[in-house]
Amino acid sequence: MGKGGTVLGLIGIFLAAGAIGFTYIVWNGQNTTNNVTGTIVVGIWDELEDNYDYAPHNLTNDWLYEFGGNRLSNTDYIAVSNTNTSITLLKSGWYRIHLYVLLWFISPNFLYKTTILKDGAVEFVLDRLVTGSTVDSYWHQIDSSAFVYSDGTNYIELNGYSNGDNNFSPYTGPDYRQLTIEYIAT
Repeated sequence: MGKGGTVLGLIGIFLAAGAIGFTYIVWNGQNTTNNVTGTIVVGIWDELEDNYDYAPHNLTNDWLYEFGGNRLSNTDYIAVSNTNTSITLLKSGWYRIHLYVLLWFISPNFLYKTTILKDGAVEFVLDRLVTGSTVDSYWHQIDSSAFVYSDGTNYIELNGYSNGDNNFSPYTGPDYRQLTIEYIAT
């Protein structure tokens, strides 16, 4: 290898060292700016039903999810009320809400939405389905998450809605429904 090869080799070494140093600085900077240390699971429910008891969500095409089959409810972080349809997020910070459910009796020519309501207003649409004049399946799976910020007093509800279909609801099979809530620790 001649002088040119040696120079190219040295340039390669310097570039590699610079890239390693840059990567370390960027990686280290990301860790200090995010300050996320982990998550704490604060609620798990595996029996979800449709509840028509609370206006304005008291119709067969506009209802709240009722959370049954509670496996975990950490009362330091959440409080459940309204026949298990409303969850108050007791600590200020970010929460990850994850819903896995199978809806059934899906019909042609309708809109279906599942939303997170925060203090009664739409915070996030977890799922939206618009069916055409024919449907391939009368089932629809939702597997969706959202991050919701609470000031320590906010409450959330999950709303099932259709623009006219009065028959759809969460499937009652135990393997097709779960709600989990995690607190994002910083």
